[in-house]
Amino acid sequence: MEDHAVGVELQLTELVEKRERALVQGRTDRAEELTAEIEVLQTELAATAERIAGEHFEVPEIEREEM
Repeated sequence: MEDHAVGVELQLTELVEKRERALVQGRTDRAEELTAEIEVLQTELAATAERIAGEHFEVPEIEREEM
């Protein structure tokens, strides 16, 4: 799950950079398209983060040596 989250973060970074370039170039229509894609990935990243946070790992019991 963590690897998936990192992949989504990388995709987000790339799309944000593309959107910024589109805005600088005056291509507002392309920037709007990229904004929609960014929103989808942000939702996916949030859901992935919730799944990661919700995973339950059993805490290992440490046996103490009797002295």
